[in-house]
Amino acid sequence: MKQTVLVVDDNDINRLNLKLLLKDNYQILESGDLDGADEMLAGHRVDLVVLDLALPPEPDNPEIGMGYLAKLREDSPDTPVVVITGHDERAMALRAQKLGAQDFFGKPFDPDEVKSKIDRSMEARWKMVREQEMQRALETQVNKELLGESEPLQQLKTMVEQVAGAPSTVLIRGETGTGKELVARRLHAAGSREEQPFIAINCAAMSAEMLESELFGYEKGAFAGAMGRKLGWFERATGGTLFLDEVAGLPLAVQAKLLRVLESGEFSRLGGDAILTSDVRLICSTREDLEANVAEGTFRDDLYYRIHVVEIAVPPLREHIEDLPLLVESILIRKGALCGKRMEPLSDELLDQLSRYSWPGNVRELENVIERSVVLAPGMVVESIPSLTGPQLVADDMDPLQLWLEQLPETGIRAEKAVAHFEQQLVEAALKRNHHIKARAGRWLGFGDRAKDKMRYLCDKYDIETQENP
Repeated sequence: MKQTVLVVDDNDINRLNLKLLLKDNYQILESGDLDGADEMLAGHRVDLVVLDLALPPEPDNPEIGMGYLAKLREDSPDTPVVVITGHDERAMALRAQKLGAQDFFGKPFDPDEVKSKIDRSMEARWKMVREQEMQRALETQVNKELLGESEPLQQLKTMVEQVAGAPSTVLIRGETGTGKELVARRLHAAGSREEQPFIAINCAAMSAEMLESELFGYEKGAFAGAMGRKLGWFERATGGTLFLDEVAGLPLAVQAKLLRVLESGEFSRLGGDAILTSDVRLICSTREDLEANVAEGTFRDDLYYRIHVVEIAVPPLREHIEDLPLLVESILIRKGALCGKRMEPLSDELLDQLSRYSWPGNVRELENVIERSVVLAPGMVVESIPSLTGPQLVADDMDPLQLWLEQLPETGIRAEKAVAHFEQQLVEAALKRNHHIKARAGRWLGFGDRAKDKMRYLCDKYDIETQENP
């Protein structure tokens, strides 16, 4: 779909000439008076207005057009306006620019000049739009929103608001990819500690030794390689929130030390004798059945009762599938902005198809599928071709989803097993793309500073042999 230009000029020949000049690159709307212009603006999406200052009911009085320009800037400040003036009215044109006109050209007009100025004005608009979308993308990336209007999401939001202001330890339960860390960040942001640090740790991605040293810190010489003092997460999060993701992955030795901190607020750095204190709010999450882990002896019952003060359950996507269009819109904006593409909304047919899928990987799987589709979608970046809108995703772009759909048996699947298989394939693909270098493969998968340890854990989990030296 082309971007739209509204031409407001009472001269039929001028409107025709502008339409012929611009129609190959833009959709053209026309009006010969201000009432018609208002109707066009009310009934259509208009990306740019070309406005003649000499308009009825006083075509010899440019103040009519100047007054309408002021109205446009107030009613639609993001829509650029290019004004048409007489060649002897440069002062009037400069005044129009001070009132907010993006540019101007005189009549009789030069086609090349007009086309160039309209293209530049449209480009300036889309740069602004992209900056706004990028800002929205970044705001979403730092996890400030729980998106959804369904009843399960409303209940979740209400629960978060009720719990946020309390100092109590919270246990967040939910399947893989449901957004447990997002809920934890929302609890932090809505509480009294929002100005203090929020630190998130994935307990399943590290060895017992590393977890202990990272949680509590260490002194110089505490172990081989400890070249100086390092503050642990409990010290760095003082006053704020410490989020232990996948807390079921804590080794028993670390569980005992964590219990001591929760009971007394005291701990010591590795290799140190000083008793330190930390004032943090602890939030934990798990996708596992902690009660079963307690029964099996892999999770301490006393620690379980300490962290299980308040429980928040995050629903899987299939239980609030009516939120999928809103989630898709947000992800498209974010991924499109980060990739420099302006994506068109998904068709109703494709949204319906996506809504019929069970999404075993939940919102994370949805985000991954859309991100891959945006990256591979044909289309030009906004800065390069401002006169073109972005591509429209179709079902064929969603080939990971198509594979899932084609392979799903009528009798259903075991979601956790299917997600684990998909995760194993991702790990193997990342290793292959990155010459079996774990740290590089982990960064490619977005694991950040914990890339190598996370990859080592996943390779052990799925018994993946690598060619990299230990």
